[in-house]
Amino acid sequence: MKKLIAVLTVLCLLAACTAALAETPAETAVTFRNGVTFGMNQNEVRTAENWAACEYDLENSQAVVFEKLEQEHVQENGVPADLTYFFVNDRMVAFRLNFETRHISYDAVIAELTSLYGEPQPLDPAMLGNGVYAVDDEGRPEFRSVAFQANDMVIVVELVEDDIDVTYIDLTADYIR
Repeated sequence: MKKLIAVLTVLCLLAACTAALAETPAETAVTFRNGVTFGMNQNEVRTAENWAACEYDLENSQAVVFEKLEQEHVQENGVPADLTYFFVNDRMVAFRLNFETRHISYDAVIAELTSLYGEPQPLDPAMLGNGVYAVDDEGRPEFRSVAFQANDMVIVVELVEDDIDVTYIDLTADYIR
């Protein structure tokens, strides 16, 4: 009898925990390289990346001003890439990895992202709002482009001549609309 009561008590506790988890909003923060997340400021990103020195740039796109931290020749899953973090009002809102096709194939990038986020869709720049300027500073991606939607993030993959650009965009950032 004591065992039955103990089992019923555990089942009731598990049911209560499951119900509590169902009511708790899902964790929306996505963690990238070295613990970097959307919303971090430039100093936090520099610290996470352990970048004592990196390139800083200010880009005036048509609808938004980005501050950018850039580092060439980083390793991303063993593949060399150039990395750019985009900031608006000192909050990280997007980042781009630029790979050369001599190091990795477009199909391999698409296959990896498909395994994580499902099938890609043709890129509709309108879905990105002002985030499209993180993909293309003119706001007009012109090359072979697809998008993966993952909750409040869009990942755009572009094949640009001998480069593959993979841009992660936070759709919740204030500047988007």
